Amino acid sequence: MKNILIIGCGLLGSSLLRKIYKQKIAKKIFVYEKSKKNISKIKRLRLPGTIVKKLNDVVLKSELIIFCTPMSEYKKLILKINNVLTPRHIITDIGSSKLESKLLLKNSLKKNISWTPSHPITGSEVSGPEHGKHNLFENKWCILIKDKKTNLKHLKVLNSFWKKMGSRVVIMNSEKHDKIF
Repeated sequence: MKNILIIGCGLLGSSLLRKIYKQKIAKKIFVYEKSKKNISKIKRLRLPGTIVKKLNDVVLKSELIIFCTPMSEYKKLILKINNVLTPRHIITDIGSSKLESKLLLKNSLKKNISWTPSHPITGSEVSGPEHGKHNLFENKWCILIKDKKTNLKHLKVLNSFWKKMGSRVVIMNSEKHDKIF
């Protein structure tokens, strides 16, 4: 993969950043982070990746976009990048409620764009980029959501991506996911 964009670089985002870099999964990793406090931590920790201030430019350059923000930020971010998204973009997230995000995406995301939800079952009681670990996803489950409109090519790429993160991948629909979790 050429370029990956991580939106939100707290515990999970910074762990992805570390692992993507360590595994050489992307030529370039872009990081969009709103929190000035987190940006200074990322710089102080000398984490790999290029911190960006403008989303639209890097969205155009990225193949994979991973939302690592609270779900309450999704709509704002989607509306910010909708005009530059194309069907070639592989978009996923790490949120825990899939029915809620499915509804949000249906109402916000441009019509011909597909989003394949992910839910890595990991994390901890701590947050912030300083707590990220390159092995956070090792031997942890990652749920990929496959619904009626899922782009199967994107699902396959994400399945491979999460396995490279060290995760054990299982695929299910939104309803089953939310019933279990």
